[in-house]
Amino acid sequence: MSNPELTTEMREIKALIELELSRFVFYLELELSPQVKYALLSGGKRLRPMIVLLAAQCVGGDRKKALPLALAFELAHNSSLIQDDIIDKDAYRRGKKALCKNWSVNTAMLTGDLLIAYTVYLASAYEKNILKLFSQSIIELCEGEYMDLMLTLHSHEKEYFQMIKSKSASLFQAAASCGSLVGGASKQEYACLSNFGKNFGIAYQLEDDLLDLKNGEEVSVDLKKGRVSLPLIHLYSMSNLLEKKVIDEELWIATKKDDIESEKAIKDIIRRLEETDSIKYVENKIDQYRQMANASLAPLKDNRYKLSLLQLLKLLERS
Repeated sequence: MSNPELTTEMREIKALIELELSRFVFYLELELSPQVKYALLSGGKRLRPMIVLLAAQCVGGDRKKALPLALAFELAHNSSLIQDDIIDKDAYRRGKKALCKNWSVNTAMLTGDLLIAYTVYLASAYEKNILKLFSQSIIELCEGEYMDLMLTLHSHEKEYFQMIKSKSASLFQAAASCGSLVGGASKQEYACLSNFGKNFGIAYQLEDDLLDLKNGEEVSVDLKKGRVSLPLIHLYSMSNLLEKKVIDEELWIATKKDDIESEKAIKDIIRRLEETDSIKYVENKIDQYRQMANASLAPLKDNRYKLSLLQLLKLLERS
């Protein structure tokens, strides 16, 4: 998501979020301050805090009142990224060394814990129902992380969607829901924005899965690490016993070797995904969830904040 694609409102909000994150880090006087700064100021789309602020303003709320909550969501997201890098043993994040590699796994774990503590501190300034929704989304995120670890090629599509609803969509849905509550939303406005966040989050994760498989000359990171996503689950479910055995072997080669044979196995799997229309299948799913997210905003009054939320959906469109 590049800046030229953002609306003026979105660029202003993103700049505000970056400024507030910088201020937050500047005033920290802790032993882990360098690590927190490294985690929070290493870039990112800032989608979750952006949705908090847009949802609040979409229903007539005050941006300033929702800002600490928006920061809480960004801190929670960054804490989950630190966990992801530890679990996946990833060496890089956003073009820089992962925090666990730049320091240590223990330091990264403590930094993630510290970020979560600060999310509670920031969110505790709000009403009980908002804090409860926010906390529940982090619980769901942790559950989703575990479900992701349990996924295999034999997993059913239903299990995959249960996983991404928890791991990926939970924070997006809570961001829109809590933002709307801070903005003073009616029951209908709350329901509309909550549904938007959920469906946006699902579409976002599905698109992320596809981007890894369609990244041109780059080798698929997910296949290299043996990660199971919806395209693979669909391919496996559409294959006969002999084809499943071949896919099992190719995925093993892709993850266990680091040479030409590995690259060939990855290319073969991607070729199978294309030939069986597994990629097209997921593209259709993305379109379905984008349309549902779009439709959920239809009852809301038209304003520039609603327009910006709709623009976020357009940024998920494939070129």
